[in-house]
Amino acid sequence: QSQISKGLKNCETLNDDSCVKVDAIVNTIGFPLVGGPAGSMAAGRRIDVAKDILSSKNVPYFVAAPLLIQDIKSWFKDGVQGLQQVVLFSLPELDGSIDTVVLGGLVGDKIAIVPERIRKLAKRIHAWTNLKKTDKRNRKVSILLYGFPPNVGAVGTAALMNVPKSLQSLLLSLKNDGYDLGNDENDIDGEAIVAALKVMNQENVIGRGF
Repeated sequence: QSQISKGLKNCETLNDDSCVKVDAIVNTIGFPLVGGPAGSMAAGRRIDVAKDILSSKNVPYFVAAPLLIQDIKSWFKDGVQGLQQVVLFSLPELDGSIDTVVLGGLVGDKIAIVPERIRKLAKRIHAWTNLKKTDKRNRKVSILLYGFPPNVGAVGTAALMNVPKSLQSLLLSLKNDGYDLGNDENDIDGEAIVAALKVMNQENVIGRGF
């Protein structure tokens, strides 16, 4: 960085070869990666630029910030509320964030940081970067399918969506990307998987401990 500031070295932001390499990107400012405060300036949101930056770096992107309009006491009691959910979870997800960690909140009229949350953020960054370095065939991935209300055959249903086909496409993508799908990876059938899950979710089957 000192060489770049002195003009001794060029650094194209989207060029990994000429820039300092990083294992993760952490956004603590409460703004989008590229754009206005909390995404409020629609015309200023440069999603295309943010996408280029994150794609070129290809590292986990985190958002970590204190609650600016909610006190710590209510956060501990009721969780993140209202507009804070949008600012800390919804908008960052649209920008490409994979994880959000709340660092603190208001105490009176001041912002307070909870030390335990800093340690939590550090552990999560460490875990994500280790996962990225783990061979894909050794990673363990869980896929959650909608199934409410339970025990009435609603597993794998969604309005205006073909869940079995989407599940099959996802599994095939994982397989093609090098993930280990087990002994049946050459015979992936989304319809069969959803049908089996519906049987497993029946009350009489659950009652027998299967």
